[in-house]
This record gives sequence, C-alpha cells and structure tokens, in this order.
Amino acid sequence: MPRWKYKVELKRYLLDNLDDVEVKIIAQKLLPQLRIIIVKESTLKSHNPRKAVNYQLISDLEDIVSNLEWIIESIDKKESTEDCSFNTWAEALESELNMLGKLGSKVTKYEQVFSDNEHFLRVI
Repeated sequence: MPRWKYKVELKRYLLDNLDDVEVKIIAQKLLPQLRIIIVKESTLKSHNPRKAVNYQLISDLEDIVSNLEWIIESIDKKESTEDCSFNTWAEALESELNMLGKLGSKVTKYEQVFSDNEHFLRVI
C-alpha cells in the first residue's frame, strides 16, 4: 500500500454537471488545503532541505493554485469561457483536478519495496 506525504479532501464535493457556483465552492474548499502544503514545504526546504520535495513539484502545485484562483476570479466577474480552451468552468476545474491527480501520484521518497514508496498527494 503506498504512503502519502499529504492528503486533501475533495471527493465529497464533486458532483455531476457542476454549475459555476459549485465550481467556485469546490475551488474555494481546495485552495486552503493546497496553500498549507506549499507553506509546509517552503518551511521544510529552509530548515531541512533533504526532507522537502523537489522544487518542480511545488512549482507545479503553485501553478494549480494560481489557476484555481483564476477560475474563482473569472466566475466572480461573470466572465465567459469563450477566450479559454474550455466550454465551461467545470471543464476548467476538471483540467486542474486532473493535473493535481498526476502531480499527486509522483513519488517523493523511494523505498526498497516498491509498495512502500511515499507519494506526494492523495485526493480523498
């Protein structure tokens, strides 16, 4: 069974056919959890860099946070998705969640037994 360095709670908020208000709520619930991870890793990097994850993981996580903030801001301004490559804000959120899933599956610590490897992030 893989181990996870961090966990974020998200799945209970996901529904089919999300409208813009629901997309905004999900992004708002996810952002604080992701920001905490960024702060923890930044602190760890300055105090014990060997235990911190690599820079690219945090950079990618910061990009996801930035994109979620953009989605919230765009919904607040009642902007259309015409200028984006998405048909709806739900598609934009789904894209970010897929990126988060890929990022989360990255191994942060390799062990002798493959199943004992520590992965970055588990979405529950």
